[in-house]
Amino acid sequence: MSDTADPRPPRAIDDAGEALVERRISGDQVYSGALLDVRRDRVRLPDGGETVREYVVHPGAVLVVPVEHDGRFIVERQFRYPQNRAFLEFPAGKLDPGERALDTARRELIEEAGYAAVEWTRLGVIHPVISYSTEAIEIYAARGLSHVGASLDPGEFLELVHRSADELYEAIDNMQLTDAKTIAALAMHSRWISASRRSCRVRIAGTVQGVGYRDWLIRAAQRADVAGWVRNRRDGSVEAHFQARGETCDRLIEACRRGPPAAHVALIEVTRGAFDATLDGFGQQASD
Repeated sequence: MSDTADPRPPRAIDDAGEALVERRISGDQVYSGALLDVRRDRVRLPDGGETVREYVVHPGAVLVVPVEHDGRFIVERQFRYPQNRAFLEFPAGKLDPGERALDTARRELIEEAGYAAVEWTRLGVIHPVISYSTEAIEIYAARGLSHVGASLDPGEFLELVHRSADELYEAIDNMQLTDAKTIAALAMHSRWISASRRSCRVRIAGTVQGVGYRDWLIRAAQRADVAGWVRNRRDGSVEAHFQARGETCDRLIEACRRGPPAAHVALIEVTRGAFDATLDGFGQQASD
């Protein structure tokens, strides 16, 4: 079926500039199934020649690194038909149309593993098969877990296991853990928690305005010697910027799950922030 629309992500120009860009001339949809959307494009090469590129269009996915209170991870063992074997994997799933990646992550953690989480840290994104797929996988770490019961899709079967980071790295060494997205996510999480310095944006949602949360956070951050700021948002959440030693920021974010006595924290979103050399101390910014 002829298809003139380009289904790929918008083109990003990096330091390679235009010298390596291949330009789409036309494209056909070769196959459309329940999962796979296969395309064949004619493209113009940088030297002016033409060739054919075949690839799979993917809606995108998320992967969750669920971290228990003792630091162990919740991992799934699942049979994967194309490889004809069971694999160790972190929970993951495809994005639904129009769904935010974080919403997908929260849904998948409940449906597959049976856990809800309060604190969500975006670790980054990976492109697992850049040679023949548009797939991008957003990686999140989930903390503050509570068991709520799984709700697997019909025909979905898996087992949950609990593993430490050392056990997962040993499984990689023994080739018992070979799933690329899980290996990448483990490495990204290890890098995050081992960072000597941390600069991050934190959004706290729930009953957090009108209960003294902002003033409580200022006092807590000042006691912890964290630089940054806090402000109320129009959507009813509280936003903050933390900058300090990695473990200091992590302890403060964990304390944010509780907050002052009258608060009820439903969700904490953590993302990387740029280091700000002008930050000195911790105070209040004007509401957005």
